[in-house]
Amino acid sequence: MPLRGDPSDADNQSVSVGVDVGGTFTDLVVYDARADEVRTAKVLTTPRDIPAAIFESFEQVSVDLAATAYVKHGTTTAINTALERTGAKTALITTKGFRDILELGRGNRPDSFNLFYKRLSPLVPRNLRFEVSARMDGQGNEIAPVRTEELDEILHALSDAGVEAIAVCLLHAYRNPAHELQIGEYLRGKTSRFVSLSNALSREWREHERTSTAVVNAYVGPRMERYLEALQSRLTERSLSGRLLLMESNGGVMTSELAAQHPVYLLESGPVAGAVAAAALSNKLGYQNAISFDMGGTTAKCTLINKGRIEIADIYYVGGYEQGYPVQVPVVDIVEVGAGGGSIAYLDEAGSLKVGPRSAGAEPGPVCYGRGGLEPTITDANAALGRFAPSGLLGGEMSLDAAASTRAIRDRIATPLGLPEVQIASGIIRLAVVTMSAAVRRISIERGHDPRDFVLIVSGGAGPLHAAAIARELSIPTVLVPPLPGHFSAWGMLLADIRFDNAQTFIADLETADIAEIEAQFGDMEEAAKQRLRETAPRLDKLQLSRFIDVRYVGQEHTVRTPAPASFKTAADKQQLRETFLQMYAQRYGHADPRGKLQLVTLRVMLDGIVDKPRLESFRPKATAPGKPVATTKTYFDETGWVDCPVYQRETLSSGQALSGPAIIVETGSTTVVWPQDKVEVDGYGNIIIQVTPRQAAREFGKETAGAAAS
Repeated sequence: MPLRGDPSDADNQSVSVGVDVGGTFTDLVVYDARADEVRTAKVLTTPRDIPAAIFESFEQVSVDLAATAYVKHGTTTAINTALERTGAKTALITTKGFRDILELGRGNRPDSFNLFYKRLSPLVPRNLRFEVSARMDGQGNEIAPVRTEELDEILHALSDAGVEAIAVCLLHAYRNPAHELQIGEYLRGKTSRFVSLSNALSREWREHERTSTAVVNAYVGPRMERYLEALQSRLTERSLSGRLLLMESNGGVMTSELAAQHPVYLLESGPVAGAVAAAALSNKLGYQNAISFDMGGTTAKCTLINKGRIEIADIYYVGGYEQGYPVQVPVVDIVEVGAGGGSIAYLDEAGSLKVGPRSAGAEPGPVCYGRGGLEPTITDANAALGRFAPSGLLGGEMSLDAAASTRAIRDRIATPLGLPEVQIASGIIRLAVVTMSAAVRRISIERGHDPRDFVLIVSGGAGPLHAAAIARELSIPTVLVPPLPGHFSAWGMLLADIRFDNAQTFIADLETADIAEIEAQFGDMEEAAKQRLRETAPRLDKLQLSRFIDVRYVGQEHTVRTPAPASFKTAADKQQLRETFLQMYAQRYGHADPRGKLQLVTLRVMLDGIVDKPRLESFRPKATAPGKPVATTKTYFDETGWVDCPVYQRETLSSGQALSGPAIIVETGSTTVVWPQDKVEVDGYGNIIIQVTPRQAAREFGKETAGAAAS
């Protein structure tokens, strides 16, 4: 059953909307279930007024908000607020003796050979960190009670300092949150400031991570609260009768009301939607192992889909592992690099060519957009190499000035290096491919997986431009370009269910753990998740529960998240958990000790409230005859040099149609480049399947082509 707003409007709500606000473009996908119709829009993001681009995309395809059941929205506002340090002035209340925990951290040095290594400075300065005497012991028993007179003194100090948000994280609150709840209730009764309690965000141990999570949530909270209230108000003015839902970092969606209080769950709001769509597509097509690769205008992201399931991480680092702020919430395991279509190419102080992570963004954008950009980007390199349709982007609505791209590459890079423009443009692409391939290696090889056993599902406006080159770099044999690759994240939002994750630290040796106690703890967590779902979406009646346990060998620090049996009733359930852990450990680390003593650390529950989703069959090719080229353009490939390359319109390709590279396939939101010798077939769902020629064969073909041209 779909998620509804007013039940009386249920029969009229046949439309669902997914809108993804990226750094360069805002993407919209509209699905009308009654007409089984999909419509899309893509407009430039408006950083100064983000909702303006959202409503511009609505108008572009005439969205009927009165007939819309839900608007699912992915936003970069939360992560950008933290990275740009433009959040609220925040204070921290913690247990006496733990005032400096944000700086003490773990004491590790991730970048150990950097003599100038320095972590990002805390989001809360020391003078705004306050201690209280209330205290619990490690078992959750009260040692000292909450004293309201201490809180009154703190509130007075906060008023003098102009604090907008308060984070509260007390020692051992993961075990017993009573003191935090008491402090939160008192603060909310005395002030209108944003209050962030650690127990509402994480019930896991690790004091530094819990504190950091509460602080980040408070820091971005006021801005996200204002943004979501303003967006909801404008949607209501436009007659939205359904619900506004926000894409979570764990692959589900949550209501705007919950998102306003827990914005830390939205840090990877946009990128994870592409992984959700890739997982749904791979399962539909029978690919158990896939790598989702999404390259937009600012960054490239990749996610592993193992045996049909998206990998989930427990810790996310805002600003990167080396320097950033840890956030202890479930996040789809994403590796992200600063290599997008707008990534700027430049010469460093030593005269070496570099690409990214600085981006031209939406304003001014790449040089070829003609919006004032002066520095060449990856998009400009593609334009200079003739890898776009002559008509430009967005179905011809956005013309490209390839000559301006070539001039920028020549003036800023080629001339200082004394090299031809085409060689520099090709070098920019090769550097970008190396950077993006390294990200795919990190998500696959470093996790114990061979990328040759996976299919590469590419999306984003720039993903299909570089997919074959990345796959060839890693010997991945098959690339899949789904329908609407430029809108894939927005499409993924329509496939996302309402999700609640519960986690509870539970330390016990597997052999001696009380089975009944484990089952009782799981039961409490599941009931709490169901209650939250009932409050959020009372009309949802289809649920899906998953259990996991973080397991490790005794004596180790880190754990492996292990799927747990549906119930713990017998010793056989313990044995099943052990065997699953050993399999996963051996795959990740190459070995496992079957006689090793195992320890349980954290119990986890994932509850999905299943919403109605658009059918993948909606994308079946409508063309009945094989499509013909609509144009021919001069395109440069390293193996062949300049060649005449046919340009196909994707909408004209029919099911089963086969092509051989070189070729360019264009559509409204993206461009697919098929390299020489690669083979293409369109399947029954409209996916472009590229069989990638191995690197050695491509080199041999290039030598033969060069020899033929010379003769």
